[in-house]
Amino acid sequence: MIVRMLSVAGLVAALSSLQATAQCTYPTPVTAATCTAAKQYNAATGGVSLLVWVDGQNVCEGYNSGSGVNVAHEAWSGTKSFWSIAAARAIQDGLISSLDEKLVDTIPEWQSDPWKSQITVRQLLSLTSGIRAESADGGTPTYAAAINEQALHEPGTFWEYGSVPYQIFGEFLRRKLQPNFVDPLAYLDAKVLSKIDAQYAGWTRGPDNNPHLPWGSQWTPAEWVRYGEMVRRGGLWPATGEQIADQELIDESFHRSAAKDTYGLTWWLAEPGNVRKPCDTVMAIGLGTQYMYVIRSLKMVVVRQTDQPWDGLTFNPDELLDRLLAPSNPQDDCAPAAAALLSMTKSGNDIAFDWGPVNVDATGNIELLGGYEVRSSTQPNFALPLPVLTTNGPRSAGLAPGEGLGASGVVYYQVRARDKCGNVGP
Repeated sequence: MIVRMLSVAGLVAALSSLQATAQCTYPTPVTAATCTAAKQYNAATGGVSLLVWVDGQNVCEGYNSGSGVNVAHEAWSGTKSFWSIAAARAIQDGLISSLDEKLVDTIPEWQSDPWKSQITVRQLLSLTSGIRAESADGGTPTYAAAINEQALHEPGTFWEYGSVPYQIFGEFLRRKLQPNFVDPLAYLDAKVLSKIDAQYAGWTRGPDNNPHLPWGSQWTPAEWVRYGEMVRRGGLWPATGEQIADQELIDESFHRSAAKDTYGLTWWLAEPGNVRKPCDTVMAIGLGTQYMYVIRSLKMVVVRQTDQPWDGLTFNPDELLDRLLAPSNPQDDCAPAAAALLSMTKSGNDIAFDWGPVNVDATGNIELLGGYEVRSSTQPNFALPLPVLTTNGPRSAGLAPGEGLGASGVVYYQVRARDKCGNVGP
């Protein structure tokens, strides 16, 4: 999208749209032969369940050692990945103002701590809060004990994996939900799981009777895959047409932090440069080798489970995809759709830009955004454009410092979306 600015004082514009030029090849990602190869590898590495959906359809499944589509297994840390979606729904419901809300507003016990008083929801769920991630005894603390854990690092500067941040989020959300919901699991049930007819087989609770958030849920493959399908569709559940949570909020979960490039908010991300996984792969991963892959560019959700969580060292998640994916190059080559509704507001010497979020690629398939760029030019064909703003993540807004200083005559602005695979829209 292009906007023409007549002067820095008058931010009214004419719009122009361009056509995408991406190839947008969507090969069939699974064949009968690749399904057989994946099932054989899954069984050989201790897997008891393998279930693959493409575009909402079951295209491959295999079960071993008495398992089955309706046999439940412990998800272990795969449980963590429910809570960024719960956070997105809580923002949509107005319970949380944003991912950048400070927890101290709800946990006033932190007011006197210089680091804990600055921690945001985003930092907590991305495991960059700086709070010690594992209790000294190695166990999962109660909610009350978790909020008393010490901050060892300045928020946002250090990544550490563990149970404590999730138990803190449990207490934060528990307080937000009173008196309407007894605990965070009741909220997740009512606002997310029940709306997609996904039912867990069990959920571990602590001595305080609160549900564990970092682990403890048990799922059959048939139920867990439904949750992955909702995430793949950006929060939309096609059976009812309901938007369970806003896609832009959900997709914040898949933006890597500066401190850890393979972790978002409760979800693991494809390693940069690893061509064996599609570049937009996101994963819920549990102890041993419990895996859920969500791959929007292939319209795919994969569930792999094992009942031997302590003996999963022979399993390689890339090897499973190597066997399952039919195309020799499964990377996304489709550009995002055109951005629209670009607007500008001058604030002192700066210009604040806003635009409509891009949620799909050029063919209308659900897209996973990596960021946006805003460019300026004195020519409508954008000869020699200058980048004035680059954003990371799905948020469709940004501030260009100093951009409103001294422009005269006609200035054109263009916003373009960039997906997680580096494809750039028109």
